[in-house]
Amino acid sequence: MSTPRDEDRLLDHQYDEIQEYDNPTPGWWTWIFVATILWGALYFFNVIPGIGTGKGRVANYESEMAAAKAKYGEAQAPKQASAADAASVLASLHDPAALAAGKEIFTTNCVSCHRADLGGQIGPNLTDDFWIHGNKPQEILTTIVNGVPDKGMPTWSAVLKGDQLAKAAAYVISMHGTHPVAPKEPQGVKLEWAASSEPGASEHAHGMENHENGEKH
Repeated sequence: MSTPRDEDRLLDHQYDEIQEYDNPTPGWWTWIFVATILWGALYFFNVIPGIGTGKGRVANYESEMAAAKAKYGEAQAPKQASAADAASVLASLHDPAALAAGKEIFTTNCVSCHRADLGGQIGPNLTDDFWIHGNKPQEILTTIVNGVPDKGMPTWSAVLKGDQLAKAAAYVISMHGTHPVAPKEPQGVKLEWAASSEPGASEHAHGMENHENGEKH
Protein backbone atom coordinates (compact mmCIF):
# COMPACT_ATOMS: atom_id res chain seq x y z
CA MET A 1 0.00 0.00 0.00
CA SER A 2 1.46 3.34 -1.07
CA THR A 3 2.01 6.16 1.39
CA PRO A 4 -0.31 9.14 0.70
CA ARG A 5 1.30 12.34 -0.34
CA ASP A 6 1.40 15.15 2.25
CA GLU A 7 -1.12 17.19 0.34
CA ASP A 8 -3.46 14.20 0.27
CA ARG A 9 -3.23 13.53 4.01
CA LEU A 10 -6.08 14.74 6.19
CA LEU A 11 -5.10 16.59 9.31
CA ASP A 12 -6.43 15.47 12.67
CA HIS A 13 -8.03 18.72 13.67
CA GLN A 14 -11.28 19.96 12.20
CA TYR A 15 -13.52 23.01 12.26
CA ASP A 16 -17.27 22.69 12.10
CA GLU A 17 -16.80 19.02 11.31
CA ILE A 18 -14.72 19.93 8.31
CA GLN A 19 -11.23 18.50 7.98
CA GLU A 20 -8.48 20.00 5.82
CA TYR A 21 -5.68 18.46 3.86
CA ASP A 22 -2.06 19.02 4.78
CA ASN A 23 -1.00 21.35 2.00
CA PRO A 24 2.45 22.71 2.88
CA THR A 25 3.94 25.77 1.23
CA PRO A 26 6.11 24.87 -1.78
CA GLY A 27 9.82 24.83 -1.02
CA TRP A 28 10.69 27.42 -3.68
CA TRP A 29 8.16 29.85 -2.21
CA THR A 30 9.59 29.35 1.30
CA TRP A 31 13.13 30.08 0.13
CA ILE A 32 12.04 33.22 -1.70
CA PHE A 33 10.30 34.38 1.47
CA VAL A 34 13.45 33.76 3.54
CA ALA A 35 15.61 35.53 0.95
CA THR A 36 13.25 38.53 1.06
CA ILE A 37 13.64 38.77 4.83
CA LEU A 38 17.43 38.60 4.55
CA TRP A 39 17.44 41.25 1.81
CA GLY A 40 15.24 43.52 3.93
CA ALA A 41 17.65 43.17 6.87
CA LEU A 42 20.64 44.08 4.69
CA TYR A 43 18.73 47.04 3.25
CA PHE A 44 17.65 48.21 6.71
CA PHE A 45 21.23 48.16 8.02
CA ASN A 46 22.37 50.14 4.97
CA VAL A 47 24.90 47.69 3.54
CA ILE A 48 23.57 47.42 -0.01
CA PRO A 49 25.32 47.05 -2.44
CA GLY A 50 27.48 44.20 -1.22
CA ILE A 51 26.83 41.70 1.48
CA GLY A 52 27.98 43.25 4.73
CA THR A 53 30.13 45.86 3.01
CA GLY A 54 29.66 48.80 0.70
CA LYS A 55 28.65 52.42 0.95
CA GLY A 56 24.98 51.59 1.31
CA ARG A 57 21.82 53.00 -0.20
CA VAL A 58 22.01 56.38 1.57
CA ALA A 59 25.60 57.01 0.54
CA ASN A 60 24.83 55.86 -3.01
CA TYR A 61 21.88 58.24 -3.23
CA GLU A 62 23.93 61.17 -1.94
CA SER A 63 26.76 60.33 -4.33
CA GLU A 64 24.43 60.19 -7.33
CA MET A 65 22.75 63.45 -6.34
CA ALA A 66 26.14 65.15 -6.01
CA ALA A 67 27.15 63.89 -9.44
CA ALA A 68 23.88 65.12 -10.97
CA LYS A 69 24.27 68.51 -9.29
CA ALA A 70 27.83 68.80 -10.59
CA LYS A 71 26.66 67.96 -14.11
CA TYR A 72 23.32 69.77 -14.24
CA GLY A 73 23.38 72.12 -11.26
CA GLU A 74 24.02 75.32 -13.20
CA ALA A 75 21.34 74.51 -15.75
CA GLN A 76 18.81 73.83 -13.00
CA ALA A 77 19.70 76.84 -10.85
CA PRO A 78 17.30 79.80 -11.12
CA LYS A 79 18.40 82.11 -13.89
CA GLN A 80 18.57 85.85 -13.40
CA ALA A 81 18.00 88.25 -16.27
CA SER A 82 21.11 90.28 -16.96
CA ALA A 83 21.33 93.87 -18.17
CA ALA A 84 21.87 92.50 -21.67
CA ASP A 85 18.70 90.42 -21.38
CA ALA A 86 16.78 93.48 -20.20
CA ALA A 87 18.15 95.43 -23.16
CA SER A 88 16.67 92.79 -25.46
CA VAL A 89 13.31 93.21 -23.76
CA LEU A 90 13.43 96.99 -24.20
CA ALA A 91 14.55 96.63 -27.80
CA SER A 92 11.56 94.37 -28.44
CA LEU A 93 9.34 96.90 -26.70
CA HIS A 94 10.20 99.46 -29.38
CA ASP A 95 9.80 97.01 -32.28
CA PRO A 96 6.19 96.53 -33.50
CA ALA A 97 7.07 93.24 -35.17
CA ALA A 98 8.67 91.93 -31.96
CA LEU A 99 5.63 93.02 -29.95
CA ALA A 100 3.34 91.23 -32.38
CA ALA A 101 5.47 88.11 -32.00
CA GLY A 102 5.37 88.54 -28.23
CA LYS A 103 1.60 88.74 -28.34
CA GLU A 104 1.44 85.52 -30.36
CA ILE A 105 3.77 83.78 -27.88
CA PHE A 106 1.66 85.01 -24.97
CA THR A 107 -1.57 83.96 -26.67
CA THR A 108 -0.21 80.49 -27.36
CA ASN A 109 1.22 79.82 -23.93
CA CYS A 110 -0.16 82.16 -21.27
CA VAL A 111 -3.82 82.98 -21.81
CA SER A 112 -5.08 79.94 -19.91
CA CYS A 113 -3.72 81.49 -16.71
CA HIS A 114 -3.64 85.23 -17.44
CA ARG A 115 -6.40 85.58 -20.08
CA ALA A 116 -5.99 87.11 -23.51
CA ASP A 117 -6.36 90.63 -22.14
CA LEU A 118 -3.86 89.88 -19.31
CA GLY A 119 -6.57 90.56 -16.74
CA GLY A 120 -5.73 87.45 -14.76
CA GLN A 121 -7.47 84.15 -14.14
CA ILE A 122 -5.44 81.47 -12.38
CA GLY A 123 -2.46 83.79 -12.58
CA PRO A 124 -2.45 87.45 -11.54
CA ASN A 125 -3.56 90.51 -13.47
CA LEU A 126 -0.54 91.72 -15.45
CA THR A 127 -1.90 95.13 -16.38
CA ASP A 128 -2.21 96.85 -12.99
CA ASP A 129 0.38 98.35 -10.63
CA PHE A 130 0.55 95.36 -8.28
CA TRP A 131 3.36 92.86 -8.71
CA ILE A 132 4.35 89.71 -6.84
CA HIS A 133 7.83 89.22 -8.29
CA GLY A 134 8.76 92.76 -9.35
CA ASN A 135 7.97 94.89 -12.38
CA LYS A 136 11.39 95.83 -13.71
CA PRO A 137 12.19 94.41 -17.14
CA GLN A 138 14.84 92.14 -15.59
CA GLU A 139 12.37 90.92 -12.95
CA ILE A 140 9.56 90.27 -15.41
CA LEU A 141 11.92 88.37 -17.69
CA THR A 142 13.36 86.39 -14.76
CA THR A 143 9.85 85.39 -13.69
CA ILE A 144 9.07 84.13 -17.19
CA VAL A 145 12.43 82.36 -17.50
CA ASN A 146 12.21 80.53 -14.15
CA GLY A 147 8.45 80.30 -13.85
CA VAL A 148 6.79 79.93 -10.47
CA PRO A 149 6.53 76.13 -10.13
CA ASP A 150 4.93 76.22 -6.67
CA LYS A 151 2.08 78.28 -8.15
CA GLY A 152 1.81 76.20 -11.32
CA MET A 153 3.67 78.53 -13.70
CA PRO A 154 6.08 76.48 -15.85
CA THR A 155 9.76 77.25 -16.35
CA TRP A 156 9.36 78.78 -19.78
CA SER A 157 13.09 78.79 -20.52
CA ALA A 158 12.71 75.04 -20.99
CA VAL A 159 10.18 75.66 -23.78
CA LEU A 160 10.96 79.03 -25.36
CA LYS A 161 14.16 80.46 -26.81
CA GLY A 162 15.90 83.57 -25.51
CA ASP A 163 14.45 85.99 -28.06
CA GLN A 164 10.98 84.54 -27.54
CA LEU A 165 11.27 85.10 -23.79
CA ALA A 166 12.34 88.69 -24.36
CA LYS A 167 9.46 89.34 -26.75
CA ALA A 168 6.95 87.83 -24.34
CA ALA A 169 8.28 90.03 -21.53
CA ALA A 170 8.12 93.08 -23.79
CA TYR A 171 4.50 92.32 -24.64
CA VAL A 172 3.62 92.08 -20.95
CA ILE A 173 5.28 95.46 -20.37
CA SER A 174 3.46 96.99 -23.31
CA MET A 175 0.12 96.00 -21.83
CA HIS A 176 0.62 97.78 -18.54
CA GLY A 177 -2.10 100.32 -17.85
CA THR A 178 -4.62 98.77 -20.20
CA HIS A 179 -8.11 98.08 -18.93
CA PRO A 180 -9.14 94.42 -19.21
CA VAL A 181 -12.75 93.43 -18.69
CA ALA A 182 -13.41 92.17 -15.14
CA PRO A 183 -9.77 92.14 -14.03
CA LYS A 184 -8.65 89.92 -11.20
CA GLU A 185 -8.19 91.59 -7.82
CA PRO A 186 -4.72 93.05 -7.18
CA GLN A 187 -2.04 90.68 -5.94
CA GLY A 188 1.37 91.49 -4.55
CA VAL A 189 2.77 94.94 -3.80
CA LYS A 190 1.92 98.19 -5.54
CA LEU A 191 5.01 99.43 -7.36
CA GLU A 192 5.86 102.47 -9.41
CA TRP A 193 5.96 101.30 -12.99
CA ALA A 194 9.65 100.61 -13.49
CA ALA A 195 9.57 100.54 -17.29
CA SER A 196 7.90 103.94 -17.56
CA SER A 197 11.28 105.63 -17.19
CA GLU A 198 12.58 103.92 -20.30
CA PRO A 199 12.34 106.06 -23.46
CA GLY A 200 9.17 105.29 -25.34
CA ALA A 201 7.90 102.64 -22.95
CA SER A 202 4.80 104.55 -21.93
CA GLU A 203 4.06 105.40 -25.54
CA HIS A 204 4.15 101.72 -26.40
CA ALA A 205 1.89 100.88 -23.50
CA HIS A 206 -0.71 103.44 -24.47
CA GLY A 207 -0.38 102.56 -28.12
CA MET A 208 -1.01 98.91 -27.39
CA GLU A 209 -3.95 99.83 -25.15
CA ASN A 210 -5.52 101.82 -27.96
CA HIS A 211 -4.87 98.94 -30.34
CA GLU A 212 -6.52 96.44 -27.98
CA ASN A 213 -9.47 98.74 -27.34
CA GLY A 214 -9.84 99.19 -31.09
CA GLU A 215 -10.03 95.43 -31.53
CA LYS A 216 -12.81 95.20 -28.97
CA HIS A 217 -15.03 97.75 -30.66
